[in-house]
Amino acid sequence: MKGNMLQYLFQGYLKLLKRTMRIQWEENEVGREGQIFGFWHEDSFCMNLILEELALSAGPVNVIVTADRRGDYIQNMVESCGGKAVRVPDGKASYHTLKSIQKDLAKEEESIAAALDGPLGPRHEPKKLAFYFSEQMQKEFTGFTLEYSACIRLWWRWDEYAIPLPFSRVSVFAHNYGVVRRKNIPPLPASGRARKCGFMSEAKVLYSGRNTGEYLAGGNHGSKSYLNCGR
Repeated sequence: MKGNMLQYLFQGYLKLLKRTMRIQWEENEVGREGQIFGFWHEDSFCMNLILEELALSAGPVNVIVTADRRGDYIQNMVESCGGKAVRVPDGKASYHTLKSIQKDLAKEEESIAAALDGPLGPRHEPKKLAFYFSEQMQKEFTGFTLEYSACIRLWWRWDEYAIPLPFSRVSVFAHNYGVVRRKNIPPLPASGRARKCGFMSEAKVLYSGRNTGEYLAGGNHGSKSYLNCGR
């Protein structure tokens, strides 16, 4: 019951943002053929709307979603925005699923999107999954960084999840890194300015209080989840 209420709440809020939020592309290196899209887990909510735009220009977008119960409401949000959720289990069970994805989505027009530091962090430490797909499928990797003019940030979560406010602006930076090998992950921007999102405006900050000063993330990090796949 609680899960259904959250699902309806999230989907209703997404519809409100579709009507009121402005997406501004500051950097757009998204190609016309299928690619591998990577973004930080904290931007997952807003990425639903951005991936919906991408599906119109770059073809079908398949979003990697965890196979456990946490993925149920995520799948509903992805599909409500025109994406396709691909459920992947954690650990060793993911191996055959990933091989199947690699085979089924090899078509040029098919794109794959994944939260780089998901599903459970650590924050801004990219796992290898997106780069595994880029290397194995020879698809270019495009990394996304978002900046919010106004948002609520859930500072108690590991990812400091961001939820943009109605009538706000989201700036999108999409940088193409070409085909990336999973053993040679490039430094990725962690978006310093995105930390300054406010509850009502840029001048009013609702933030975690942590001041790490981190701007770049990179390297071969990760837990033992499927998103650290490199086998």
